[in-house]
This record gives sequence, structure tokens and C-alpha cells, in this order.
Amino acid sequence: MAHPSRRTALTTAFAAALATSLVACSGSNSADSTSTATEQENSQTATEANGSADNGSDSAATVPDGYTAVKLPDINMSFAVPSGWETLTSTDAADAERVSAFTQATGLDADSVQLKLETYSMLCAAVAQSDTTEEIDVRVDATVNELRTEEEISADNKENGLGAVDLSVSTTTTGTGAEARTMSYSIDLLGKMQYTTMINTLNPDGNGIVLFSITSTASAERAQELAEAILSSI
Repeated sequence: MAHPSRRTALTTAFAAALATSLVACSGSNSADSTSTATEQENSQTATEANGSADNGSDSAATVPDGYTAVKLPDINMSFAVPSGWETLTSTDAADAERVSAFTQATGLDADSVQLKLETYSMLCAAVAQSDTTEEIDVRVDATVNELRTEEEISADNKENGLGAVDLSVSTTTTGTGAEARTMSYSIDLLGKMQYTTMINTLNPDGNGIVLFSITSTASAERAQELAEAILSSI
């Protein structure tokens, strides 16, 4: 019996993540090059880039130790990624050399990366090591201007039967005190478990919401760790 290829697995992973992200953000009203992140001070603040919280609190976005702030290309928001990760923006999609450098460093499939760049404004990924993959993909949905409720997200996931298990939806706050909705789940992709945490928060720079899709094949705890670093930094 023929076994699914790695490319098929990666495409399936992307399709599942995208479908779940659409559930998370639908239903409401309507870096210039590949780079390796360099470590910054633990006390670095991202408040200036991300704006102040509307609630007037003194909270400040901070980048945890071992992480570096990277800026989204299309809005005034920065977020934390592990130092040493590779980044690629949607503006790099037509640059074959940059895309090739990214895929070679991360071990990700070139076709899957190009497919993601049609939807996401930034891709961040760990340098290839053993058979573990970790990614943070970010996009802005300008057609939605409010966060869906926990009940709406949970109900739609059950109705659409996306195959996610251990689904958990919760409400939290970012480093600047803004409201955020998180959704965590795991999914079996052709015999390999992938652990995902998604973060939805309002765009501090204008209309729309910002969606972070964090995936790891290491563990659910690792995906949550990456998510918590992002939340503290935005």
C-alpha cells in the first residue's frame, strides 16, 4: 500500500490549520527578507510598536528571555519568536532565492511555504533539527472587527468536524492588556501528532484581527510556551 508523501502531510497540516483558523475568526462583522532572529535583552518592551491598551492600564508588552521581537510587515505590531528562528514575509514570495534559503534552513517543503505565503503575511520557523517542526504563522483579517465568543468557536469546531482533539478555547489578555481569544488542540496528521495553539486579538493599528497559528510536533506544552511568549510580547 502506498504511503502518503511528506508533501501531502505538510499540505494536510496547512489545510487543517487554515480551516480551524477560519472557524476561529469567521462569523463576526466584517521583515523585508529572510533573516535569523538575534537575541535581545529580557527587559525589552514592545509597547511602542504595539500601541497602548485601551483600558488605560500600565501593562507593557515584554519579550521573554531567549526570544526576539520581529515586526509584521503590514501592520504596526511586533511579537516574540525564539532567538535563532528563521522568518519570511509575504513580500518575499516572488524571491526564489530568499524562499530557498528559508526552506533549506528550516527543512520545510517549498510548495507548502509558497502556499502559506498566499494566506499569511509572515512565517517563522525553527531551524531544522531531527524530525521536530515548529512554526508561527501570522495573518491579518481586515474583514472581521470583533472577536468571536468562546461558545461560538467551540460550537463551530464541533459542527465542522475538523478532527481536532483535546480542544480548549479560552479568553486571556496580551502584555498590553488587550483581550485575546486562544484555541488549543491536537491533530493526527498521517500518524504524527501536531499540537496547535491559535491566538486571535484585535489589530491595534486599525481594522481587523490578527491571527497567530503556533504549531509544534514536540508537545502541547511547547506550543503553549510559544503562545505565552507571543501573548506577553503584544
